[in-house]
Amino acid sequence: MKVAFFSRYPQDPSCPRGGVESVAVVLARALADLDDLDVHVITFQRGLLHARTEGDGPATVHRLPGSAWPQILDIIAGPGRKRLLRCVHELQPDILHTHETHGLALGRCGIPHVFTMHGFDHANILADRAWLAGIRSRLWRRIERHCLSYQRHMISITPYVRQTIEPLTGARIFDIENPVDRRFFDVRRREEPDRILSVGWISARKNTLGSVKALKGVLDARREAILVVAGAVADEDYARCVRQYTEENGLSDRIEFVGHVAQEELTCQLARASVFLLPSRQENSPMAIAEAMATGMPVIAANRCGMPYMLDEGKSGFLIDPEDTAQITDRLLRLLADQDLRVRMGREARRQAIQRFHPINVARKTRDVYRAVVASCSAMGRPGPVPS
Repeated sequence: MKVAFFSRYPQDPSCPRGGVESVAVVLARALADLDDLDVHVITFQRGLLHARTEGDGPATVHRLPGSAWPQILDIIAGPGRKRLLRCVHELQPDILHTHETHGLALGRCGIPHVFTMHGFDHANILADRAWLAGIRSRLWRRIERHCLSYQRHMISITPYVRQTIEPLTGARIFDIENPVDRRFFDVRRREEPDRILSVGWISARKNTLGSVKALKGVLDARREAILVVAGAVADEDYARCVRQYTEENGLSDRIEFVGHVAQEELTCQLARASVFLLPSRQENSPMAIAEAMATGMPVIAANRCGMPYMLDEGKSGFLIDPEDTAQITDRLLRLLADQDLRVRMGREARRQAIQRFHPINVARKTRDVYRAVVASCSAMGRPGPVPS
């Protein structure tokens, strides 16, 4: 079966930036490892003048020039949409699997198609407190609602996504969680006492300041505690506030801002940490949590959106209110002070991660979806050619 797989895809597959890129690399490679699939990844790359094709292991990657149009327009009628459809038309795949916002508008693309929705732009804009957030969020909400009504087959990565999209679409929805790179399952824990790790963009949505404030409370009881923040700056104004709070409260020597780290470095950071913390305000199914679980580490995450479906409260981690600094501090102290609890929770987190996030299991479930979608479309009569 020939698969056209559209997503963001990093220039260096060993260094994805963000959850969607991580998912794309892991899943595309796992699918391509299956003997009966011929996987062709399609992606946009800004600054590219001409399309180019390259290999990534058993997968073929087609890089197309990125569009300068605003995304909200490009997905409907812009040059990016036209290039994507032209590439799909030339490949003539048996199925198209899209993971990015452009896929949202391809519900009538003319070939068997399944769309995985990784996020809701209208919600992300509000959580990021972006420029003109209210207006932009309302526009995106209307676009999402309109495009979802045309989808026929979708993959939900978490029950939260299913609950959100079900009232808006008549699509058949398949439930498959995101895969985690195999290397995270192979991490050998070398835990350092009182070391807290938080992974994600430095932004209001990730609530980086919430992690820093919680550390201040932890230090009152455990003076050797340290917080490692691994993530690039997404909002410079917000990052400035985080740095100012850090300096004003004398926390500079207890926090390490290590920036964006490649996967190899991330596995090292996970091996050394005692506890993983992600108090985000809005997330669907963050890869950072799944990766931490795969290494066998207890997780503290927000009780918002899709995160409660990833953790088993009190067994694989703790759920917290991201606005409640005292509660975050309390859960951190409980874990840092109790090695047996950390071991128990970490073991359960890893057990669940193997069942739910291992790439082999996710790839096989995804292939089953491809077969079901192709069979469904064949039963109704094969759609016409892809529009250019």
